[in-house]
Amino acid sequence: MGASFIQVFFFEVLFSSAFFACFARSFLRGVRPTQVSHWLSLLGIGLATIGVGNFLFLSYSLGPVSIPATLMFLYLPVVYFFSLILGHQKLKYIKVVAIGLILLGAVLTTELLTTLGQPGVLAASLAAFAAAMSYALVFILTPSMGAFTTLEFRSFCVSAMGLIGCVLILLCKPDLWFDLGELWPKFLIFAVFLGIVGQTLPVITLMKGLPLTGSSLGGVLASIELPIAVFSAAILLGENLNPGKVLGVFLVILGISVYNFSDRKRVVAKTAA
Repeated sequence: MGASFIQVFFFEVLFSSAFFACFARSFLRGVRPTQVSHWLSLLGIGLATIGVGNFLFLSYSLGPVSIPATLMFLYLPVVYFFSLILGHQKLKYIKVVAIGLILLGAVLTTELLTTLGQPGVLAASLAAFAAAMSYALVFILTPSMGAFTTLEFRSFCVSAMGLIGCVLILLCKPDLWFDLGELWPKFLIFAVFLGIVGQTLPVITLMKGLPLTGSSLGGVLASIELPIAVFSAAILLGENLNPGKVLGVFLVILGISVYNFSDRKRVVAKTAA
């Protein structure tokens, strides 16, 4: 529709901020941030959210779609590496294999290798890498937030900081705000839809789920988005579902299953002990 990536992200976070603001009465009910580190964690997640949205859209606009669709999954090894450093879990080669299966499945599913010779690959790759690192930061910082914030409050903070970031970017670069002319009504309808499925639902489910699963397992489970995207594109958009994509989807689901089974064995062993 001719909109810039910052316009799309702006309306996404605007919708989600307005939605979560409706629950303001429950923001500080029961638990609340009391330490500077709590507020710094909230700020870090908010800044990371700005990075995810802007770098991801930038990557999509610079090169082939397969680049960000694949490289975004680099957050998986980063999150697992940090969970090892922080001592949240011990190194298990079966988990490394599971993450490798997911990454290989992503490469096959997005048909990454067929697009490497196209223009804009390097620029799109750098932007996608930045988006993946921002996404990793969300998974690393969020689990600890459940102890000192309510679901509604942390969801609002993440969206509101994204909104503030978009406003600041647009103030510094007003030329990123494009005049869509007669397409404005259609774009706004599309923007509301994206605000629901692209920002509101992902934020509230991540803010709810990550304190329960932890960063590493939560990140692996979140990769189910790729098989869903592939089958949705085939059903709704008529995209080709070739054997390579089917194999990639199988590897992603296999990797998720192997990782989850490994974690379940650890939980059962702890319970038995």
